[in-house]
Amino acid sequence: MSDLIRVIRLSPDGDPQTGFTPWEPIAHENVTVPGGQDRRHRFYVGDRKMPGQIRVGIWEATAYTERLENYPKDEFMYVIEGSCIIIEEDGNEERFEAGESFFMPAGFNGYWKQDEPMKKYFMVFDAYDSGD
Repeated sequence: MSDLIRVIRLSPDGDPQTGFTPWEPIAHENVTVPGGQDRRHRFYVGDRKMPGQIRVGIWEATAYTERLENYPKDEFMYVIEGSCIIIEEDGNEERFEAGESFFMPAGFNGYWKQDEPMKKYFMVFDAYDSGD
């Protein structure tokens, strides 16, 4: 008999049993406005036997800005709280606020600018586990 597959309820507070990861500094070479911290909770991590990896979760961070170079995954995002501005290579800016969603394709280049705390749901597809 196979394991029962269940629908997964997403909560903006993460899983009450396991909670979020601890807050950690966002510190890597592409951060252009430092000082931000983030944390996450993964509600679902797909089967690694598949050719790609799917992860679904919630992520939140304090204000920061980073340069995105050849974004390594396809990611759907739904903003729960706060906002962010995505600045594309040609200078076009898109602001996303609570209640709005957007998709960032693998290979994207530009900036993620976050002037306030933000919380989002995410669904990521990539060929490896990048730590989200």
